[in-house]
Amino acid sequence: MYKAQEIAKWFLYKNYAEQKEKVASNDDYEVYDGITHLKLQKLLYNAQGVYLAIRGEEIFGDDLEAWEHGPVVREVYDTYCVFGKSPIIIPSTPENDEIVRKIESDAKVKEILDMVYDNFSIYTAWQLREMSHVKGGPWDKTKRNEAIDIDLIKQYFENEVVEN
Repeated sequence: MYKAQEIAKWFLYKNYAEQKEKVASNDDYEVYDGITHLKLQKLLYNAQGVYLAIRGEEIFGDDLEAWEHGPVVREVYDTYCVFGKSPIIIPSTPENDEIVRKIESDAKVKEILDMVYDNFSIYTAWQLREMSHVKGGPWDKTKRNEAIDIDLIKQYFENEVVEN
């Protein structure tokens, strides 16, 4: 099991690499947005939910809390909130590179993260926020600022998000 901070770094590295590739190829067909801290939180929520639904276990052990704008991992928020509404840019350091390499070499985790990235990063932060606020969903069923029950997330993603 990983830490949410590690999964967050993977998403940020993946997004940065994709943006560089699209600039280099002069591809302006689609919009390749950076990841803001709001969008990052929703990618983490979806990664946790999809992983739970497909693999039956958590991808990271950190709690997702039901904040006003949706599910949030507090430690990740504390790290990246300084970026505000701007895209997050993290430095390439030996430590960050090693975390990303570790995840990249974990085939079952990478498969799910690639799936989540491909299916959810196409949405804006606000669209992802709205998706997390669905009536009867885990966020909706949780009192604000409390941890969302992991079983609620698993059941919701099994029944409503992941196609069998």
